[in-house]
Amino acid sequence: MKITLAPVLCLTAMTALAEPLKLVSHAGDQFSAPGHSIPAYRAAIELKADILKLDLHLTRDRVIVLMHDKTTGRKMDRDLTFRLTDYPEILRTCTYREVGGFDKEKIVRLDQALELVKDAKLSFWLDMKGFTVEGQEDSELLAEKTMELTRKYGIGKERLMVATYRQPALKYMKRHYPEIRRVLHVSMTDQKNGLCRVNSETDHSKRMMKPETILPHLLEKAKELDLYGFNLPISSRHVTRELVRQLQEKGYWISVWFVQDKETAVIAVQLGADAAVTDNLKEVRPAVRNETTAGRTK
Repeated sequence: MKITLAPVLCLTAMTALAEPLKLVSHAGDQFSAPGHSIPAYRAAIELKADILKLDLHLTRDRVIVLMHDKTTGRKMDRDLTFRLTDYPEILRTCTYREVGGFDKEKIVRLDQALELVKDAKLSFWLDMKGFTVEGQEDSELLAEKTMELTRKYGIGKERLMVATYRQPALKYMKRHYPEIRRVLHVSMTDQKNGLCRVNSETDHSKRMMKPETILPHLLEKAKELDLYGFNLPISSRHVTRELVRQLQEKGYWISVWFVQDKETAVIAVQLGADAAVTDNLKEVRPAVRNETTAGRTK
């Protein structure tokens, strides 16, 4: 999945110079409406998101619903676990807490979201959060039903990427849908002793890394999973312009998370990232545009 480097042009290494930073709307625009609600998706379209992130879970009766968490409690007025609850009960009993004046929003199915956004000028970032173990029936059913629905709504592979922490999902997609771009979501937690805890290492005993081993580790993961790119935490001091440049020169697409205000938007542009994940398109979009313009005039 790594981009082949042509002798005349390296597409990803030049992205920061040739194209403006792409904005990934995290569950729709969550500063405008409850995340993963229909109004949040509409706001993302109106505010001209480039990519829409959809977090996928399977209910007990095999319906794909959209929410970041595996339960409803953090965002809705009742706490239910998706894999233990049928969709009609969630729809009937759960309502999103108010955001932006929207106080009656219900859980959204994947097919409803795709019907709404299929004709928008958007790509889609699919995070199969309900995919836990390769070989597990529910996990693989989640992947298969997702791909079936994208085909049904005419969304081609060029508009799709699977971007997730879930390495079993990435391995499954590599094996069964190698044409779909794969992005590994990475967290890095800085430690007082100078080490960094990197969650992309599946062996927990090896997650503490020296800064100089982070790049080789990511390149090893990229090879193992045949990745298109990485989503890196902008808050980590180890995510630097040099790290971004080195990964891009190897042919990888780089997104950073989370970019929620003007100041962080400026940092994302200066890092040279290809994309940034945000809940706040209304503030971040103008800041990205202004910083990109300023950089080109220097």
